[in-house]
Amino acid sequence: MSRILCIGDAMVDVIVQLQEPINTGSDTQSEITMLSGGAAANTAAWLAASGTEAYFAGRVGSDAAGEGFIAELDRFGVRHGEMRIHGERTGIVVVLVDHNGERTMFPDSGANSGIGAHDLPPLTDFDAVFLSGYSLYNPKSTKNVQAMISEMKSAGLSLIFDPVSVGTMKNFGREKVIAELENFDCLIL
Repeated sequence: MSRILCIGDAMVDVIVQLQEPINTGSDTQSEITMLSGGAAANTAAWLAASGTEAYFAGRVGSDAAGEGFIAELDRFGVRHGEMRIHGERTGIVVVLVDHNGERTMFPDSGANSGIGAHDLPPLTDFDAVFLSGYSLYNPKSTKNVQAMISEMKSAGLSLIFDPVSVGTMKNFGREKVIAELENFDCLIL
């Protein structure tokens, strides 16, 4: 059986489904839901549900949102280490969804910003790694994630990469995105 390490942001998604056009400066009718999210955590949950051994490496704050996130991973059977970063808050993204289904996201990465090799389990426990681009493109964790990528390549692991949103890639820079793609064996678009 494959063992997949999923690395990325631990996020709480606040999804705001607009029921009418935005009334700037006033109230707008909407339907709001909250879910645990993050590309790597969602991938780990789906892998675990399909019978694949999945481990999530990410960070949450020392708050109720972080406790809820960890409980969700446990409920789905996703393995993880100690993720709580004391004094930090769990990452949250507000997702506005308009009547056409178009999503506009407002992320606050919170505790995710400092992810690094110190957050990883022993790499010998895995066959492949899934990495979310949000971790790589976050200026507060880019260097740490680049060091992790080098370490994982040296360990001979297959590296799977999800470059995530176009806006995030634009902010990181086209040339830097292209240069990073050479590090990966598989690209998920």
